[in-house]
Amino acid sequence: MPGIRSQTLGFGCFSFALILTVSGCGEAGDGLPRQAVSGTVMFDGQLLASGTIRFSPVSGSGTEGGSLIREGQFSIPREQGLVPGNYKVSVYSGNTTGERPKAEMGPGRAPKIAKEMIPSKYNSMTKEEVEIKGGGSNVLTFKLEK
Repeated sequence: MPGIRSQTLGFGCFSFALILTVSGCGEAGDGLPRQAVSGTVMFDGQLLASGTIRFSPVSGSGTEGGSLIREGQFSIPREQGLVPGNYKVSVYSGNTTGERPKAEMGPGRAPKIAKEMIPSKYNSMTKEEVEIKGGGSNVLTFKLEK
């Protein structure tokens, strides 16, 4: 315990601290009841090769969080997870084929910006919502269509 020297702890306090440590108290290091969240993202029937997924609290209270998507899979560990509640879900994935050819690169010339390939109804205009549950399995599947 911060600020308390170990030699001043009595046996009762030590036992209580040990029980709390072993049980985990059900909360992450910041004291919030964070939950791990993971799942799959599909786009037009295929696993989304890469992108990002973002969860924003609907009610304004809660935690915001997100993850990279790789080969259709995403994962947010409990330590960075979401507190139980309802969240809007946004998915982004840029088309990386729009790079500027090397012949066009040079001082003062920025690379082309990747074009967003996920329709705005799944990101900037999303209405997609999920409920994150406390103490349960938060494995989600998103099937996005053009």
